[in-house]
Amino acid sequence: MNPSVVAAAGITVAAIFLFIAEADGLVEGHARVRTLLFDAMRWVVVAGLAWLLIPVAFTDPGPQRVAIILGLAGLIGAVILIPVRWFVRLGGRKPKWELRRTKIEVAQIANRVRRNSAAVSTARIGETITRLGELKTPDTAELCDLLTAALEDLLAGKESWNEAGRRSIRIDQLCRALWPEDMPLPDNGPGEATFRWQLYRTFGQMMEIAASRPSEDSVAEFEGLCSSLEEFRRPDVYRFIDAVQQAADRWLAMSSFGRPWIDSYDFAALGPDGLTEIKSIWGREAAMWGAHLDREDLAALELDLARRGRPPEPEPAPVAAPEPGREEMPVEAQLTLDSVPDFALELEVFDSPDFEDWPGDAPILYVEAQQDLDQRRDEDPDVAAG
Repeated sequence: MNPSVVAAAGITVAAIFLFIAEADGLVEGHARVRTLLFDAMRWVVVAGLAWLLIPVAFTDPGPQRVAIILGLAGLIGAVILIPVRWFVRLGGRKPKWELRRTKIEVAQIANRVRRNSAAVSTARIGETITRLGELKTPDTAELCDLLTAALEDLLAGKESWNEAGRRSIRIDQLCRALWPEDMPLPDNGPGEATFRWQLYRTFGQMMEIAASRPSEDSVAEFEGLCSSLEEFRRPDVYRFIDAVQQAADRWLAMSSFGRPWIDSYDFAALGPDGLTEIKSIWGREAAMWGAHLDREDLAALELDLARRGRPPEPEPAPVAAPEPGREEMPVEAQLTLDSVPDFALELEVFDSPDFEDWPGDAPILYVEAQQDLDQRRDEDPDVAAG
């Protein structure tokens, strides 16, 4: 048998075998049909090169045979070594599973940005937000919106403690509905997860209140939340609760609230072991997966998404140039003069030094009084003389 035919047939059989193995992995990875077609085209090219070039190499008896055979081996090898992931990127996965991959990417971006704000470029975050918009369907709209909101907060550098926790729990709920067999297990059962979420939420509410100069009502609410931590006291969290209450007392004892209570996520205000205690309770997002979100939590999520979905505020209409002689008039006066007869505009009403202290409706009342006085002067000589 012709050795060139044997060699070409052997490479073809190997190509078929390797394609079947790769196709099985692509199907398990939920690749689209066109991804399988791209991979199949690669092996068709390998077999075609084998049947085209191997006979040429074997029929050339000259010294160039070795070079032809080496070049053929290199060309076929280069085609074989094309990474399968290139075809996956080119052909894509099924939309539902492409969203799953993007969700994992969002989690990776979030972890990196929280450690170092410059670890991920804004361009990559923007590309991921765009991809989420393209993957959005009626069945996955809420999940895509929540993932987008998480990236937008990271991009703006103003991630909220409570919003991030609440969003993480809801994202996990939606993901388990979409991919029930492919989600990692939560760290705790529903009861324990709910306990940790409610403690997390109470601590977050205290941080939000004490993030800026609070009012008397806010201070009272802060004290109430601090007292409510006693409801969560257990042997495994009492050290954290003690640290929070002691730090809160120190902050409340300050004569003026010149700085936030917790001014960074190193939690130095809670003492040297504050961060350690926090990690022991909420070291992983999975610690709160499966927690029950009450109506207040769900309403807060809806409100946040609705706020993000609002169209931008329209720009104010350009203000027309003031008429001659009215450049220095207060705005209230210019607005009310439109309803005043022309003869009244000759009054030097706005030269009064007390005009700036008048309420908004004072100018028109003053003009009307002057009109009435002038009319009486025209009608009664005694008034004119007085």
